[in-house]
Amino acid sequence: MDIEKAIAFIESRGSELEKVRLHCLLHGTRPPADVIQKLINLQNADGGFPFGMQPGMLSTINETTVALWWLEEMDLLYSPIAHFAFDYLTSTQQAEGYWDEDPRLAQYELPHWIRLGDLYTQLYLTAYVAYWLAAAGKTNQPAFRKALHFLIINQDETGKILGYLHTTWIATGVFLMAGKRYTIFASKGEKVLSNRSLAEWEDSQLAWALDCLNKGGLPKTEPFIRACLNELNRRQQLDGSWASEDGEASAVVATIQAIKVMKRYGLISMGSPGKVIW
Repeated sequence: MDIEKAIAFIESRGSELEKVRLHCLLHGTRPPADVIQKLINLQNADGGFPFGMQPGMLSTINETTVALWWLEEMDLLYSPIAHFAFDYLTSTQQAEGYWDEDPRLAQYELPHWIRLGDLYTQLYLTAYVAYWLAAAGKTNQPAFRKALHFLIINQDETGKILGYLHTTWIATGVFLMAGKRYTIFASKGEKVLSNRSLAEWEDSQLAWALDCLNKGGLPKTEPFIRACLNELNRRQQLDGSWASEDGEASAVVATIQAIKVMKRYGLISMGSPGKVIW
């Protein structure tokens, strides 16, 4: 892995926020005050983040979880911004324990994975919100417990959560963070993921799944984790980037993800650029 090339790719093509996230991840630096203020200004009055991250648009569950992802990378998961975002999320949970987007979002051109009133979308959003609740240490909250139950009853006999594969790797991270009682559900989810040929995974999917499993505490000695890390390392492109399932426009995002998981698994030595330590 050529970390210098990866950094240069992000520095040349990334937004201000993406560059800040990279530096926070690599060096543990605090984000500049103006970047934090821009996020504060973007956040809606209900605590959610707007559709497409466009000021004035309705809040969405999906964008709010994305914002929490950014905040976590900048070590702001316990900040007032994040606290306000969690208030929005817990206030929008359905009685059955799941999350769904506001029906008023039908006026927008929604991404293909967000279908209002659809079970697969509900499971994806529920896994994602539960993941951030767990990451923020909120596993004892009723909202998390209800979400956990909803995910479990929708895990099939193979271990897959119904719907998108993304939901299974996010939920597996959730089960890992939920405690020993839920190890069986995490193990079943990990088995589903490991049974899928790595050739079928996009670079960004590998990085995202590794991020979730790392948060759940799976070590790099775990065979599936080791295989994914090796594969991700192998796939770095000549310009230093990694590919995204969402196309070339999202290559910077995928590259940040790849660097993040390599760093968090202790495989990047900033003192020796390009060196991956096994």
